[in-house]
Amino acid sequence: MLQGSWFNWQNHILRTKTWGRDERQLRPKCLFLSHTITIPKLFVEIYSEQKRRNPFIFIYMNLIMNKDYFDKFFAKSDGVTTLEMHTRHVLKAGENLLNSISLSESERDFWHKKLVRCAVLHDLGKIHREFVERLKGQKGGTIRHELVSLIFCYSFLNLSDDELFAIGTHHKGVIDYHLSDSQCLSPNYLRSYLNDWVKSDKSIFTPEVVQCWLDLFELNVIANFNREVTTDLSKNFKKCFYAKRQVEALPDFESRKNLSLMRALLMSADHLGSARKENEIPVYRPIELIHFQPQKEGAYFDFRPFQKRMRRENSDVILHAPTGSGKTEAALNWVFANQSVNNRVFYILPNTASINAMVGRLQRVFAKETVTPLHSKTLDFFYNLISDDLQSLNMDCSDIEREARSRQSLTREIFYPVKVATLHQVLKTSLKGKGWELALFDYRNALFIIDEFHAYNALLTGMLLASVKLFKKIFNAKFLFLSATIPEFLLRLIIKEVFDGDSSKLIRPDSRDELDRVIMDRKRHQLYCRPESNLFGDLSLIKSYLKDGNTVLIVVNNVRTAQKLYEELEFSSSSKLLHGGLNKKDRNNIEKDLLSRDVNKRPKLLIATQAVEVSLDIDYDVTFIENAPIDALIQRLGRVNRNGKKKIYPLDSKRDLCFDTVPVYIFEKSIGNISFYNREVVENTWSELIKYDGCELGEDDFIKICDVVYKDGYNRDQLQDFELGYNNTIINKFEDDWIAGNWKDWIKDILEHGNQKVEVLCFNLLDEYELKISEKKFLEANSLLVQVYRSEADISPIRKFGDVMVANNLNYKQEIGYFDENDSVDTQIL
Repeated sequence: MLQGSWFNWQNHILRTKTWGRDERQLRPKCLFLSHTITIPKLFVEIYSEQKRRNPFIFIYMNLIMNKDYFDKFFAKSDGVTTLEMHTRHVLKAGENLLNSISLSESERDFWHKKLVRCAVLHDLGKIHREFVERLKGQKGGTIRHELVSLIFCYSFLNLSDDELFAIGTHHKGVIDYHLSDSQCLSPNYLRSYLNDWVKSDKSIFTPEVVQCWLDLFELNVIANFNREVTTDLSKNFKKCFYAKRQVEALPDFESRKNLSLMRALLMSADHLGSARKENEIPVYRPIELIHFQPQKEGAYFDFRPFQKRMRRENSDVILHAPTGSGKTEAALNWVFANQSVNNRVFYILPNTASINAMVGRLQRVFAKETVTPLHSKTLDFFYNLISDDLQSLNMDCSDIEREARSRQSLTREIFYPVKVATLHQVLKTSLKGKGWELALFDYRNALFIIDEFHAYNALLTGMLLASVKLFKKIFNAKFLFLSATIPEFLLRLIIKEVFDGDSSKLIRPDSRDELDRVIMDRKRHQLYCRPESNLFGDLSLIKSYLKDGNTVLIVVNNVRTAQKLYEELEFSSSSKLLHGGLNKKDRNNIEKDLLSRDVNKRPKLLIATQAVEVSLDIDYDVTFIENAPIDALIQRLGRVNRNGKKKIYPLDSKRDLCFDTVPVYIFEKSIGNISFYNREVVENTWSELIKYDGCELGEDDFIKICDVVYKDGYNRDQLQDFELGYNNTIINKFEDDWIAGNWKDWIKDILEHGNQKVEVLCFNLLDEYELKISEKKFLEANSLLVQVYRSEADISPIRKFGDVMVANNLNYKQEIGYFDENDSVDTQIL
């Protein structure tokens, strides 16, 4: 009886063990019937007999007896994190991760069993001699521990192909000759190195080692322990590791999809466990109406009728409502109506400034730890946030940077339930950019709010609509389109292409309802057109408004004009510039002042370019604007008298005002080049605006102008761009061309085609940059770089610190941004 139970180790009645979190000491025991006998006593009794009769079991027993066998292997070079510790961290991360995403109970149970097997076995290859030596600092070598783990599993265990694939690719993608070796596996790994790795440390490739490791985690896996170690992967399975051969190996799309799903779960659990975030994975907290109900000084106000209506919409919706009417609260009512257990919410905005502001707003609605920004400058966002929070602690810059990078990496994981992101981050999934597979769980049943979508060009709009259709199909996602400025043709286009012609998807404030009518009938602006004139003709008027204590917003169409006006007005005591010619450091500081809760810290004069147009929650008294397309003008005007409660009389004429409106001056002539705007649209905008000269305008007036200007929809070139985006082959063949473990260089090949802007270091900042690098303030150093058109910069042939380009002809001033030292501003704007 005793002997029979001993040999039944494959059924895992051999031993149990007791472990505390991160314990290094193992206490092995053996369970026989109802009695627990410690192995040392048992071993003494049967040692000689078992050694003679079965050397295999003798070897296995010696492994069990040696409690330090796996304890000597490390997962990291820190000398602390053992392989077992890391594996347990990944197991815990996987468990908590599955409990945080939108899955049914049956789905969660299905993936949990598979993820446990993958998590336990994914790093077993780290016991290989070559990997151990690498952790100790030995240079060179080709060891890929994940493929060594694959050898163990393929040789001795019966795992499904998706589990084997996830283990083998959890660090690098499949073999693709279009990607660099640092990104994907090399063909040589599968052709010859597998044999080399087995030969160089043959003693570890035994079923005893595998079983001992499984027992350590009390994991029962069907085994093939009568086999010898093999590196002879089946031809069909090997094809899964080649981008060009995977479809041939797995013609069924669902099979390839399962490879991606398993890989995504293992990768995310591994990343979170490595970052020691396994116990910090946030769970979506359902919001209540009280969390976002309008209030002032503790007194709550009822929602507007159109906001309440959003609460009844359990499907996709388009909301067309004026700036300042409470669109965000309406969107949150929609989230309230559609949220579910372990929900994911994605709030999409066009630019980083509006995203950073929205993060703060949503953190006050949802739990703070559940909301994150997701854009190209997320690292800078976290660095500045941490720096501000810890200034009093005098935290070392390297520590701040390390924490910022840690937080940034989490934004790309299946981690935060609420993400405020740019459209590019969403298109990265539909265009299969790096990391797209993580979205397979993140986007399930998710709620997407696409705010200010009118701001995108025709190409991006086409890609957006194609992606919406895709995500509705494969993720069961829901979408809310949200804007104050939607031309009628674009509404019709969305309703036709995305919502199958169902016009009931469109919601607007109802003028038949008294409370909604207040919003639609509200007048906020007095329009004063300046035909055949530019802004320089009214500088004295601008100064008069400032002298009278008014806040003034000036919006122009290019950087050089903004810089020239700043110099001419000389209102430096409380003025700021906001444009694309500022580096990250200064732009962050300016946006911080603009959005400060302390009104006294906000600049009284703001001179800006298009950077101010979208979703910045600022409110100026008077504005002077260069003519632009009507949809851009509506956004600019949305930053003036935002709530429609100001009444300011024009200083240059006598007027009887009927409403709470403020002066708005629009100039027909722009200073400098505006070739980036469609000339016909700009001219048509002016032709319609001039009809309203001297009038007080409301939302309906601007909607009418917008519809007239865009009555013919996209022009020929724009329509071609839209169709190119909408019919994008990657998006439209997303499932047919599904290759697990592979991605595309989507930015370079698609979105940035023709974009000639580059990041450079202006020559006069070179010393400051080098000082920050010497102090290891790398993020602060990079924040000095500025984006310019390639044609503007005389790039030095000598690169600094690897790839930093220095522009010999460009200087930089904190107040105005970059400029060409060889040309005066007057020359550059003409």
